[in-house]
Amino acid sequence: MIVKFVPGSAPARQAAAVDASLRRAGLGLAAGQSAPSLKRLRRMAIGSDVVASNVPLSRAQTQALIRRIADDPNVEWVQADLPVDITALPNDTRFAEQWDMADSAVGVRAPSAWDTSDGSGAVVAVVDTGIVSHPDLNGNVIAGYDMLSLSDGADGDGRDPNPADTVYAPSLPHGTHVAGTVAAVTGNGVGVAGVAPGVKIVPVRVVGRGGGSFMSDLADGIVWASGGRVAGVPANPNPADVINLSVGQTVSCSQTPAWQTAINTATANGTIVAAGAGNNNIDARSFAPASCNNVITVAASDQGGRRAWYSNYGTGIDVTAPGGESCSPSTEFLPLGRFVNKPQECTRQHLSQGILSTYSGNRYDYLDGTSMATPHVAGVIALIQTAAPTPRTFEQVRQILAATARPISAANCPGGCGAGLVDAAAAVARARSVTP
Repeated sequence: MIVKFVPGSAPARQAAAVDASLRRAGLGLAAGQSAPSLKRLRRMAIGSDVVASNVPLSRAQTQALIRRIADDPNVEWVQADLPVDITALPNDTRFAEQWDMADSAVGVRAPSAWDTSDGSGAVVAVVDTGIVSHPDLNGNVIAGYDMLSLSDGADGDGRDPNPADTVYAPSLPHGTHVAGTVAAVTGNGVGVAGVAPGVKIVPVRVVGRGGGSFMSDLADGIVWASGGRVAGVPANPNPADVINLSVGQTVSCSQTPAWQTAINTATANGTIVAAGAGNNNIDARSFAPASCNNVITVAASDQGGRRAWYSNYGTGIDVTAPGGESCSPSTEFLPLGRFVNKPQECTRQHLSQGILSTYSGNRYDYLDGTSMATPHVAGVIALIQTAAPTPRTFEQVRQILAATARPISAANCPGGCGAGLVDAAAAVARARSVTP
């Protein structure tokens, strides 16, 4: 690790004080972890110290140790001293089709962030339609839960620890597509890459085939995902750092106090919530849970970096991310406020301009929507939280996303796209360098 002590402090002046500070940090690791012995190797030209542990540490242990070192008031900043690699794109065979990931003008620039953070150690809950098995995703999926309460509806068997329910009614591939955008296995020579390939996904099923779900199921799913208690359901062993909500309803949040209460609970539990703005070409304040407080609200952009024609818009948008346009109407934009049913408006088909991700049947497919935009932002938030010396609060994350977004002109975003197009590389750099 590299540690910068406050100029004028005892560790900045005396080697013995450095050793004492490092010894305290090693003893402060969580119970169950043996205390490493930390040694200063050298002082750098920039005035910082290179320190090392006498035993190998996992990434999670390293991050815990970094947080302990950062707690010392004599420490100005601390970071992992990572190997330097030649920057290269992943070898996933269909990565070239993922314009949303790497295009420097209209993509989220995820690969440029991976040299600093790949999200390892973070958990993202995809509160959606559940999950289906996929070889390019399974390695990053951990235990989830089926929150559908109906025992005789489309779900078939009520609440249980199986968010796929493949025997009765296999999960829709929507949640699998969303999860792949967040954390598809990357660099394995097949398929696609995820925004945060080190993340673990907790799938929470709140939508079943043909409906079969209620607002109450989503509220319970949000609370459970964040580590909160839900009666009759075992606690989530892996509380989420980020919750992705690519679901919703055309109502304002004031009409859904249950959702606002659930989101407030998640925020109090330290979880950041990101939600899609909706696909109806209306003001996002008329769509929930995107219009709730304590939510990062995400609009969708197309392959040209413009607001996608279907995306909701307005002052309630925080940032925009690639949602794609697998099809489009005959004009670039429809009149603002003209409520649309997306499939009925499509007159031009261009599938590859959608978002490519994991799908059912071990396949990959293109989808579009703010549902596809939101997991890009959820992935970036995971990168922020694992790159920062200490996890950021909701407001700090929102400020980082806004400060580093690339603006979208009014001509390219009638109605408003928030701060602009999310930029993973810039957000991660700011998370590391800016003191909260």
